[in-house]
Amino acid sequence: LQRLDNLNEDDRRMLKDGDWDVNQGAYFGEFTRSIHVMPPFEIPSHWRRYRALDYGLDMLACYWIAVDIYGRAYVYKELHKPDVIIPDAARMIREMTDKDERITATYAPPDLMNRRQDTGKSVFDTFAENGVPLVKASNNRVQGWYAMKEWLHPFKDELGQTIAGLRIFSTCINLIEDIPALIHDKNNPNDCDTEPHEHTHGPDAIRYFIAGRPSPTPK
Repeated sequence: LQRLDNLNEDDRRMLKDGDWDVNQGAYFGEFTRSIHVMPPFEIPSHWRRYRALDYGLDMLACYWIAVDIYGRAYVYKELHKPDVIIPDAARMIREMTDKDERITATYAPPDLMNRRQDTGKSVFDTFAENGVPLVKASNNRVQGWYAMKEWLHPFKDELGQTIAGLRIFSTCINLIEDIPALIHDKNNPNDCDTEPHEHTHGPDAIRYFIAGRPSPTPK
């Protein structure tokens, strides 16, 4: 046990704790399935609900997020689909949003506000025309990733249980795979690498939701 305790954190988590989700060089070393992934439960009606998305023709990643009375966030629904045009993306989002879900806001990156020269419309405009109005989120990458690390940082709650400010329902299988797959950028260790690109969309969407929000993690 002493030898295992003296190993570096990644090796110790694998060989002592049996945590084989460890990814050497992972940006979010805080991520642990036993803490951050949980079975679905019925979300109380008074909790605020949000959506956050990252959109491109290569991938639509949209997440539904509920926030409890302590400010802790629960990612409870996922839409992760490639090669979707905006009208179809908006329709899917509307269809996956129950009638009794009162969505406070749907966050998206500011670059989607850029207007195309041929139509004069932006992605924001087209989503709004199709029933999904978007709210501009900050796209400061490093600041956003640091904030996300704070939300993932484990702490003891009022019952003495180890939790985190951000947790994910086990049904959001792509996000659960993508967060631990992100690695440090080789040229800027403070940022996440943009490759492998297929793992960036979901975490980006969550980053847009977190942007500007105070972390519920106790200091």
